[in-house]
Amino acid sequence: MNKFKRTVEKALKLYFIEVTLITILLMVLGLAFDSDRTFSYQAYASPLIYAIIGTLPVILLERDKELSVKQMLVKNIAELAIIEAAVLFMAFSVDTIPTEKKEVVIGIAVGIVVVFVITALIDYLFEMTESRNLNRALARYQENNKFNA
Repeated sequence: MNKFKRTVEKALKLYFIEVTLITILLMVLGLAFDSDRTFSYQAYASPLIYAIIGTLPVILLERDKELSVKQMLVKNIAELAIIEAAVLFMAFSVDTIPTEKKEVVIGIAVGIVVVFVITALIDYLFEMTESRNLNRALARYQENNKFNA
C-alpha cells in the first residue's frame, strides 16, 4: 500500500474517532460550565471542525521511516502542542465560548489532552490487532509453503 493511501486511511480513522470523542467532550464541558445555553444546528459542525484540526498534524507530520520511541514521543508532543494551540486560538477567537472563565479554558485544555490520549490508545489497539492478523496470516503461509519447498 502506498504512503498516501496509508496516510489517508489513518487520517480518516482518527477523524471519526476524534469526532466521537470531541462530541462527548463538548457535552461534558457544556453540561459542567454552560448548561443553561441552547444551541442552533450550527453547533453540530463544531466536532467536525475540531476533528479536522486534530487530524491535520497527523497528516502534516507523517514520515516514511520508522521512528524510535524518543522520536515518536517528540512527534506526539508536537502534534498535541499544535492541536492545543489551534483549538485554544479558535476558542478565544469566537464569542460563543466563555473563555473569560478560567475553568472553561482549563477544561478545554485538559479535554484536548484526554481526547488525544484516548485516540492514541484506540489507534494503538487497531494497529496491534492488524499486526497480529498479519503475523497469523504470515505464519499460515509459511506453514503451508514449508511442504512445497
